[in-house]
Formats: sequence, C-alpha cells, structure tokens
Amino acid sequence: MLTAHRRSLLSIILYCWLGFSGVHAQTSVFPALGGEELLDSLVSTYKPASGLNYGNARDTLYGRILNQNDSLVCIYTGYRIYLPPGLDPTMAAFDAGINTEHAYPRSKGAEEDMARSDMHHLFPSRVDVNSDRGDLPFGEVPDPQTTAWYYLDRKQSATPTDNIDAYSELGNGQFEVRENSKGDIARAMFYFYTMYRTEAELADRDFFPDQKNTLCDWHVLDPVDQQEWDRNAAIAAYQDNKPNPYILDCTLAYRAFCPERTPPACGFTRVKDVPPPRPFRTTDSAPNPFTDQFTFEYELSEVVQVHIQLVDALGRPLRTLVDARQSSGSYRSQLNTQPIPAGLYSLQFEFRTPEHTWWHTQKLIKL
Repeated sequence: MLTAHRRSLLSIILYCWLGFSGVHAQTSVFPALGGEELLDSLVSTYKPASGLNYGNARDTLYGRILNQNDSLVCIYTGYRIYLPPGLDPTMAAFDAGINTEHAYPRSKGAEEDMARSDMHHLFPSRVDVNSDRGDLPFGEVPDPQTTAWYYLDRKQSATPTDNIDAYSELGNGQFEVRENSKGDIARAMFYFYTMYRTEAELADRDFFPDQKNTLCDWHVLDPVDQQEWDRNAAIAAYQDNKPNPYILDCTLAYRAFCPERTPPACGFTRVKDVPPPRPFRTTDSAPNPFTDQFTFEYELSEVVQVHIQLVDALGRPLRTLVDARQSSGSYRSQLNTQPIPAGLYSLQFEFRTPEHTWWHTQKLIKL
C-alpha cells in the first residue's frame, strides 16, 4: 500500500503531465490529514528547494509563462500591455507601466531568497496600483468607504456606474481584488503562508490570520480556471516540479485554514482574460540604421486610436508622429530626423480601443 506521502508525490508527477497535455482534473492532496500535520506534509512535499533568482523569475514569468500573444495583463485591473518580442521582458513591462506584485508583501516576509522569487505568488500589476496596495491586507471594502477604484488604465475616486465587479478597490486600510482575480490571489496567499510561514510570522504574526476568512471566501467565489491551472503547471516546471497544491485540490484551503467550513465542490470556471486579437500589424522601420530619415508602416483591421512617438535612449519623448483616431487600412509615413544627433532611439506605438490598449516598440539607430 502506498503511503500518503508517496501518493502525493505520484499526484505531482501526474499533475505535471496532465497540466501540459491539456487534461485537467482536481486531485486529492493528503485528504486524511489536518492541522499542523497537514501543513507540515504540504511543506515537505510541495515546497521548492530551488528555483530561479528574482531577475530570472520575473523574466520567465513575463516572457514565457504569462505572455499571451505578446501581451501581459495586470492581475488587479485587466490592464493589458504589449511586450515586443526580443526585448528584456521585465524592462519592457516596466516601460509600459507594469511591475511585479508580491501577493504576499515583501515587508511581510517575502524579502529574501525563494520567498521573494517564488513565482507562485508573483503577478504583473500596474505600477501605481502596486504602489497603492503596498503591504495592505486583502479584504472586502464597502463601496462607501472606497477611496480609489482601479480598472484597466484608470484610477478614480467616484463609484463606477457600471461593470463594478471589474474594479479593484482601496479603502478602510484594505485592498479588495476585482472579482475574477480573487481566487488567484487567495490561493497564492495560502501557498506562501504555508511554505514560508517562518518568514511570514517573523515579519508580522497577525498579517495572514487577520485575512484568513476573507481569503477562504475568495477561494470559493472565484474557482480555479484553466488559465490558473496552466500557469501553475508552467511555474512548477521551473521550481523543482512543485505546483501550488491549493490549485490542485479545491478542498485543501478549507481543510488547512477554515476547518469549521464545509469544503466546496471542486470544478473549473471558464478561462479568464483571454487576450483579444490585435487590431494592428507593424512593419519594421527602414532603413535601420538610418542617417537622416526612415519610413515606418502599420496596418489597422478596425478603428483604433493611434499614438506614435519617437523617444531617446532615456525614454524621453522627442516627437509625436501620430496622435489620431484612424480607420482600418494601411498607413505609411516618412520621418526626417536631420536635427537629431546620432544615437539610439525607439519608435513607440500605442494602439487603443475602448476595451484594450496595445504597445509596440521598435529600436532605431541613427548614424
């Protein structure tokens, strides 16, 4: 007879194979255990002994795991950026207003080594939202107490009049995640506190327990979907083949942290945040390198607000070339740069529809 530990190891192997082959099934994780025995078993079986350093973890997360059709989505707002192929993904994301959110804050225990770079609790976030959340606990914020609402590229103080579930909220000393990301965040928090409890409790013993009941609620309100399942499998491949067990077994969070509750029925929701097709296509500017002038071209498949500018090597805008709402069709322009000195430059494209924004960057060299 297999021991519980060996059964769990076999579950990991099966999970990784199933996750990458497109077959999805929840699996039982230590179903007979509870309390400290359960948490200890989770650590011994699922905690990665090694992984990527922080810089490589971010590059891998942005460039390989979460990159869909060369785009990246903010976990809190649905704000989507375009990541130009061939560029450093972390730097390109930061240039477009995205940095790395530690679901479990660095000041609360995620400051060093694997606790900092473990990708199971790292997410792309708009820079301003990441800063505003800081190390606040997660919680339900009553609408009258909300001081800031976040959606796509917007931040507002007024209560939204429609699509309110798509907004994250700040207020009353807490941060409330948009509805279709609450489960993702909850399961990341369960994972971190389980695997790095020593670091978490040394930093702030009350931080996780004060959020525990809310996180159990969010875990049920937003079940695992295929996108989260696939993300879990992909991260595990870089971290000792150790997935987040709270994604594998939907009953685990209740058994570990809310044992007084009846565990939920396991299942999957639909895929969230499926990236829409890009309404544009660009052509590499030519000649490149250039002397005095170059030509840039792009094609639109629908009506799009287009903003194109030339920036220097420090990211400072030099010229706005296009700032207009344009219909579908092909566009071609020539830019004379004679007064501009030789050096490295970038042509930055922004394509915006009412629902989404895409970016594209081309590196240019003037001789």
